[in-house]
Amino acid sequence: MGKITVGYQDGCLHPLVITKAGVRVARVLGADAIWVPDHFMGFAPKWLWTPEVVPAARTVHSMDALFDPVPILTWVAIKLRKPWIGTSVTEPIRRHPMSLAQTFVTLDHISKGRTILGIGNGLRENTEPYGLPCDERVARLEEALRIIRMLWDSAGRPLTFEGKYWQLRDAVFDLPLYKGRAPRIFMGAHFPRMLRMCGRYCDGWLPGQKIDGAEYAARLAIIGEGASAAGRSMAGFTAGQTLLLAMGKSRQYVLGKALKNKYVAYMACGLPPDIWTQCGLRHPMGEDFMGFLDIVPSRVTPEQIDRAAAQLSPELLDRLFYMGSVDDVLALCAPLAAAGCNHFIIANMGGAFLSATARDALADLIRLRGLISGLKKLG
Repeated sequence: MGKITVGYQDGCLHPLVITKAGVRVARVLGADAIWVPDHFMGFAPKWLWTPEVVPAARTVHSMDALFDPVPILTWVAIKLRKPWIGTSVTEPIRRHPMSLAQTFVTLDHISKGRTILGIGNGLRENTEPYGLPCDERVARLEEALRIIRMLWDSAGRPLTFEGKYWQLRDAVFDLPLYKGRAPRIFMGAHFPRMLRMCGRYCDGWLPGQKIDGAEYAARLAIIGEGASAAGRSMAGFTAGQTLLLAMGKSRQYVLGKALKNKYVAYMACGLPPDIWTQCGLRHPMGEDFMGFLDIVPSRVTPEQIDRAAAQLSPELLDRLFYMGSVDDVLALCAPLAAAGCNHFIIANMGGAFLSATARDALADLIRLRGLISGLKKLG
């Protein structure tokens, strides 16, 4: 194992002071990278986001009040001189490949080489409700990555490209790369086709699904196969893992709160039906549902959440969250580090439904500081 770094994922939510404070605090606590999502729609239905269900709603009025990630990353790049900055993740449906190529080279100049294009194949909630395509997402992503790499490698020469989704006719990209190096590209990928694409085109991996060390190693090996087939080295490759955290004084304390919370029940709906089946449960949205890839929060009904809440179990929540004390979470992360993970990203979901008072929030910060320090020691 080599050096392990830790990133912080902000919610990118209104009011802006929350994002500014969260980013600054994360850096003080030791975060090496700042990640922000790229969403049109939030992570929970508006009707569910109430102080009675989610204490954080007293400060953040809506999960749909999302800032655009690019200006936020620009602010971070200017205010904080050292951490990497990146999207976790954007996609080439709302943003044209040329726009992505230009935007992230611009950010790389502003940040002096610290920018990462975090990209995936897109979520239904950010596309189909807004009249954008959500079919053939993986093939669309691969074509976009080819175009972005071509543009960055073009040295200003006009390009012509005949693709299925985009066509270029004497297209020019002549913005110099910062110090002659392209921004890094990290991919959110979980299944073989995209894992191989990650190895073929990318410099890092940004999975969000909770898996054990053996499965993590197997997926990382598939990425390596993709890199090898493309003649690319894995030296310097960043293998990440986003941690959906629900931390407290103990695992039992967190479970006690989570099992009674409808916001947690909604989050569990993002797990695909096969995971519910493995836990002896039935997914409230049906067997053909694809979890977070498919969910549109504005269409989720109270009846669906009630069905989910009635079935919540410790086993199901263990498939969703990294739960418990600092030591509990570190014990879950150690096998991932041993399997090759060298960048953990903290997404503090538990802070939304567990922290009800200023004292709770302070205790949460102390735990986060301990977690960041402990994660780095795993290396």
